[in-house]
Amino acid sequence: MTERLNQFSSAPPQTRMLICTDGSTTLLLNALVGEQLSVRVDHQQQVPAARVRRIGCHILGIAPDVLVVDRQTRIFIPGKEVVSVNRVVIAGRESDRLVPPPDELLGPYLKKVGLALKRELIAASRDIWPLDENSPACVSKEYIIDCGTAGRMYVHERFNPRFVPLESRESLDPMEKDG
Repeated sequence: MTERLNQFSSAPPQTRMLICTDGSTTLLLNALVGEQLSVRVDHQQQVPAARVRRIGCHILGIAPDVLVVDRQTRIFIPGKEVVSVNRVVIAGRESDRLVPPPDELLGPYLKKVGLALKRELIAASRDIWPLDENSPACVSKEYIIDCGTAGRMYVHERFNPRFVPLESRESLDPMEKDG
């Protein structure tokens, strides 16, 4: 964790908290934006783990021919501004049980169905925010959610730099502050 904190030493406290937590990112994002979050599923399908080899076979440890659920979503606030873009790959005997309905956020859904969850952070890094033609840098987080006998899932979240900034306003060059 010290390495992660060093990498984001100039980030504001809310960014450092978000990348270091082993709890619900959804709850933290909700507190951060101060509004109710919603979800939109951009893509969801079952594919052989070999099709998402790095995630399915290497990270989740699934055989290449086993089916996994590959799901891509956006979390947004009521004004439709996107807060995060996410990819979730779900594997396990009960993977269908782990997939939330299209209008439900993943973390709250898993809690609602009563699954014991253990999160393991894989990485926090700088990434590119995919929804801006200028491709600004953003914060990215990858982790595993272990749902016990029901299965495991890989989660990759990229956060809108407007809500989860990489740099504190105080750390900007004085010329950038004045415009």
